[in-house]
Amino acid sequence: MIRNVISVEQAVELILKQVSPLPAETVHILNATGRVLCEDVRAGRNVPPFANSAMDGFAVRWQDVAQAGSERPVTLKVLEEIAAGYVARQAVRQGTAIKIMTGAPIPRGADTIVRVEYTEPAGDQVRIQKVDGAGTHIRHAGEDIQKGQLILEKGKVLTPADIGLMASVGKSRVRVYRKPTVGVISTGDELLEIDDSPEPGKIVNSNSYTLSAAIEEAGATPMLLGIVRDKRRSLAAAFKKALRCDVVMTSGGVSVGDYDFVKEALRDVGVRMGFWRVAQRPGHPMAFGRMGRKPVFGLPGNPVSSMVSFLLYARPALLKMMGHKNLFLPVIRATLEHDVRKAPGLKEFTRCTVRYDRDQAFASSTGTQSSGVLRSLSLAQGLIVGREEESLLQAGTQVPVILVNPQDLLQRELGF
Repeated sequence: MIRNVISVEQAVELILKQVSPLPAETVHILNATGRVLCEDVRAGRNVPPFANSAMDGFAVRWQDVAQAGSERPVTLKVLEEIAAGYVARQAVRQGTAIKIMTGAPIPRGADTIVRVEYTEPAGDQVRIQKVDGAGTHIRHAGEDIQKGQLILEKGKVLTPADIGLMASVGKSRVRVYRKPTVGVISTGDELLEIDDSPEPGKIVNSNSYTLSAAIEEAGATPMLLGIVRDKRRSLAAAFKKALRCDVVMTSGGVSVGDYDFVKEALRDVGVRMGFWRVAQRPGHPMAFGRMGRKPVFGLPGNPVSSMVSFLLYARPALLKMMGHKNLFLPVIRATLEHDVRKAPGLKEFTRCTVRYDRDQAFASSTGTQSSGVLRSLSLAQGLIVGREEESLLQAGTQVPVILVNPQDLLQRELGF
């Protein structure tokens, strides 16, 4: 059943109910950063794999150095020196020591490491002037991770530290949820490709690039399928090709103009639509449907409307398809620095900058809120959320702000 106009909340709920995680795939760990684990990972070996020195110093027997002090240093014969990656040829025995570097295996017979700064060389001997205690500065086998231990749980978003952790236990490949491929189509007779010569009445197709970058940033794989002209048959052919991907994303042609044929073309290829319009601004002509289990997003043609609709609806759906649990952009409370007028009856998203004064956030409009002014979104760190029943957001009041560029905000606040 197609609904005429639904709320933002209804649209989000309907979309997320109709998408689910994709099947798993096995990838090399260098291709797994930011991906979601589809298996528990257990250690295949101890970390560290052998007892080793945590300090540059001397491997000794505690009973030989227990009484050492600056007034009564203990002198030991140095048998050899071992660096990390090498094994001592001799065992430490009474009255001897082996010079050792950080990470080198503990020699047989040794049970304590004396820091190099507590010693003084004396030919082929060393004088021990201080010790930290019995058994000190030794990293024991399995001290960090023991063989068979659960180190990463299914559902975790993999970080660089996780990649290193898997490498340390000898796991070079891992099962993660598959990235969706997203077929990106821009519609309109007025569109030019980025390298085309300017023509009267034509504009550059920026939406394909904005959306593809956003898809990639979310972790999915965009497939640019070019510009499709405002012809029903051409659109249907393009949609049929796009449906080879996991997701279809169009921009433009979902309004009610004489040349908006997307609705008919989607029906022609068997897409079942869920809704065509959402009670919001920008992004009122926002459509969603499915072809089997494949979601189809009909985003508005205006650049800001298209991007805001992507952030609200398509981004959470893509994240869910990749196994993520945290689907939404962060929201803060901020104090308005000036009045903001909005259309009553619609949930409105006003592009804004965000600044902090001590622990308090303040929001200011980026200027014109025309849905064709993409620069206003480029300048923004957030979207002020105005509720449907409001027509004026007053200066000094606190409002929800969706952070659309939290990295930029953090850099500005830290002065980077």
